[in-house]
Amino acid sequence: DFTMTLYLRHYWKDERLSFPSTTNKSMTFDGRLVKKIWVPDVFFVHSKRSFIHDTTTDNIMLRVFPDGHVLYSMRITVTAMCNMDFSRFPLDSQTCSLELESYAYTDEDLMLYWKNGNESLKTDEKISLSQFLIQKFHTTSRLAFYSSTGWYNRLYINFTLHRHIFFFLLQTYFPASLMVMLSWVSFWIDHRAVPARVSLGITTVLTMSTIITGVNASMPRVSYIKAVDIYLWVSFVFVFLSVLEYAAVNYLTTVQERKERKLRER
Repeated sequence: DFTMTLYLRHYWKDERLSFPSTTNKSMTFDGRLVKKIWVPDVFFVHSKRSFIHDTTTDNIMLRVFPDGHVLYSMRITVTAMCNMDFSRFPLDSQTCSLELESYAYTDEDLMLYWKNGNESLKTDEKISLSQFLIQKFHTTSRLAFYSSTGWYNRLYINFTLHRHIFFFLLQTYFPASLMVMLSWVSFWIDHRAVPARVSLGITTVLTMSTIITGVNASMPRVSYIKAVDIYLWVSFVFVFLSVLEYAAVNYLTTVQERKERKLRER
């Protein structure tokens, strides 16, 4: 999910609202007049939760020009769905879109289009996210078909999100790499120091298990393998093999000592 706060502005012409004016200035109204005139019934497709801000009053503005042109603006916060692919996580880039469409009027009754193309979108230059870098915004439009009602104009606000990697380097990749290198320390410990080598091997295995569990707990439960899973499980295999290496060395040493003991007895 993603949540976006925006100013949604509609422009259209209704000659019934035209009025004579000597100064050619517009008249501005609040949300009370909106209920008495026709306004486009635009809604957000794939929206999970949306609301118009109402502090301290409804954030709605209606501006009417003498020739009948209308500007209808409102401040909305919308939470919408974004289909994401985490197969390259955390080296992934996601493309999300916010879709607008008329609910009742088909393309024969109401035409929706961007007033100035990509220039219709004005974003705050200081906008930033903790995990993502917003690369670009652009607009598109196409027709959407519903089998029971017909064709509708649909407008799209598309934007690309590129994930920051530095956080995951510090929290996941560096600790996993250090655990793998720490498991190599046991290779320089005397094989007769059983408590030292066993405790070191078990500690690194449990730490890797904790790192894997922590990463998966903060991620959506998907049915495919992510890039970070491959890295962590390969690191886990290296740590686990270091424990098996001591078991193999200890077993072979025991077998060798038995052979030497039998030779001495002979």
